[in-house]
Amino acid sequence: MSSPDLISIPAKQRPVIDRLSDAMERAVAYAAAIADNAQDDGIPIPQELVTSFQQDYSRIIASLTTAAAVK
Repeated sequence: MSSPDLISIPAKQRPVIDRLSDAMERAVAYAAAIADNAQDDGIPIPQELVTSFQQDYSRIIASLTTAAAVK
């Protein structure tokens, strides 16, 4: 998460947002490792797996968009 201290986050949300941020950072690192392994081995991962992860991230964005739109 970029500049978390500059963003006003309610106390109730802080722990879960921090955990999501940590999980996302790890996910980015894991994805980079998967790409590196595929390049090293010359073996692509299945497109179905990419599609599955893309759907997971779409659900994450949908939930965060819903949370951001609350009035």
